[in-house]
Amino acid sequence: MSGQGPYYGQAGWFNVLHHEKIPSAMERYNDQVKHCLEVLNTCLEGKTWLVGDKCTFADLSIVPWNCRLDMLLQTPPGENPLAKYPNVQAWHNRTVDRPSWKRCMEVRDKLMDDQGLIPNGMPKGINNIQDYEAEIAREAAEKGRS
Repeated sequence: MSGQGPYYGQAGWFNVLHHEKIPSAMERYNDQVKHCLEVLNTCLEGKTWLVGDKCTFADLSIVPWNCRLDMLLQTPPGENPLAKYPNVQAWHNRTVDRPSWKRCMEVRDKLMDDQGLIPNGMPKGINNIQDYEAEIAREAAEKGRS
């Protein structure tokens, strides 16, 4: 699963953050994300957790990306991006239903909100990296004047 972070990250970049839509890049990384999910689905066949008989760091390191799949893949509202991967869906549900996971996500959401961030990590009101860079430059210019 070493491809998960890079492929999911690139899908997020080209689908969400990049100011220019490049269909070939979007398709490539969306396909790679789907391939990662296919591999994960196969790995989870007949298993409750990725390693052994309990939730481990392996499970917890993968699930956060899956929580943002709808955004990364620009999934239409009401469509479940994990629907084609029943083993992944069941495992994902087991993980996110854990009370400890729920507490962590509540803290994360509060901290992000307190800092004015949206789920993709960008400030509220910023739609892509170009807008973000412009905002940083504007803030730097204001600091330079004070």
